[in-house]
Amino acid sequence: MKTVTKIAFMLVFFQFNLMPDLVSAEETKKRESCRVCGMYIDQYQKSAAELALKDGTMEHTCGVACMLREVEDAGGISAFKSVNVHDWVSGKLVDAEEATYVLGSQVIPDMVPNYIAFARRDEAEAFAAKEGGEVIDFAIAYQDISPVGTTAPFRIRTAVTPGKGNFSVGMVYGYTEKDRVKIGSASSKKPGDFIGANKAQPRAPSKLEGHQQALIMNYSPTDDLALFLNVPWLERRTHTLTQTTTPAGSTFGETIGNENGIGDITLEGRYNVWRSTRWDKFVSVLLGTTLPTGQFSATRALDPISGKQLVTTGPALQLGKDTATFTGGLLYSQRWKDFWLHTSALYTANPKNDDNYAFGDVATVGLALHYTPNYDLMFGVEVDASYTEKSIDNGVRIGNTGGTSTNLAFVGDWRFLNAFGGNFKLRGSVGLPIYEDLNSKDVVNPRGQPFRQVQLGDGFFANLAVQWTFRSAPDY
Repeated sequence: MKTVTKIAFMLVFFQFNLMPDLVSAEETKKRESCRVCGMYIDQYQKSAAELALKDGTMEHTCGVACMLREVEDAGGISAFKSVNVHDWVSGKLVDAEEATYVLGSQVIPDMVPNYIAFARRDEAEAFAAKEGGEVIDFAIAYQDISPVGTTAPFRIRTAVTPGKGNFSVGMVYGYTEKDRVKIGSASSKKPGDFIGANKAQPRAPSKLEGHQQALIMNYSPTDDLALFLNVPWLERRTHTLTQTTTPAGSTFGETIGNENGIGDITLEGRYNVWRSTRWDKFVSVLLGTTLPTGQFSATRALDPISGKQLVTTGPALQLGKDTATFTGGLLYSQRWKDFWLHTSALYTANPKNDDNYAFGDVATVGLALHYTPNYDLMFGVEVDASYTEKSIDNGVRIGNTGGTSTNLAFVGDWRFLNAFGGNFKLRGSVGLPIYEDLNSKDVVNPRGQPFRQVQLGDGFFANLAVQWTFRSAPDY
């Protein structure tokens, strides 16, 4: 099944990359799309802009925001023979520099930020009085525009909701590896050295490998609400070193555990409670849950320490939690021209499942700083820190679960294709833990010899995704 899953994922990935061949020359010629975002121009006639190049060729954008990005990318409006925008009232083309704009109203005709052009200033003021927003001229709009309307962090969330009708679908592949024994925050040891240093140590985890393939979807039913779905397929492998002590000495071995299958499906909603009229500051609330679709193994055995029946399959091999979980928190995003900042503070509650096992609740904070040199590229760095409480099995707190972890990741995305009224992005990240304080437990075996139950840490993680984004044109 593991091989089949990987092959299926690769086929979908290559299908996405081969889609340019599926767009016929006749279709491309018949239906013009915005060079910046890929949306079809004929769906945005009320907001579309027209750019005449000095060589006589013409280009169109879906709206003012993408027009401003094209002008900035070319080095200024002097790089064009003319640049015109549609007057929101009459629909006639007017010179972009002479037009008046309303920014930050309740109307989002094309992209964000939502610049709307008017031939007459009094009509712009009347529109702003009714729909909200700030009345500005071309110079302010050009100075304020950013190459990308928003960016999407990999490990945290953005507070920006992209507008009604926005839809995206993608495939994600992720890999995680942990390979060092962690005891608190001070000790990081090779598993072999750890188990070899104590003859009473019966076992020690030596390596965790995790593969995740996921289908992700985002949809915005309103301008202020964005919904998210993640359907994962998980493949996990654990390596455990074992030690058998006899009068003749110690014998070492290794056991390997494998689990693969669908994980818990994630559903999330982000609701934007406040944003600035310049679309450069956002505050949103996030609420989410997981559906218990992943398998949870409840095989139990008598624990000689507590005397209770405990789950023998470790948390690392569980594909699901066998219960719905609940997440809530706040998101904040801010833009400074070419830079985006995203921050989050979330709490996830993991209730006890029907097998009397409860994974520890998790409190997480995150920060991302992204740089957008142009509308095709993003580079960034992200930091997230989490505190996980100990898991509870049959009323017993599992000593070698939970703790604190801080991760650093380098991220980027590349818009490599406009097609089908939207655009395709290739996204990736790679990172590692930079601080870990993981719980362990000192115990004594029936012969009175002390040993330690521990967790794995260190290692690295990486993700790769391809995503298509499209916005259904609103009816204005």
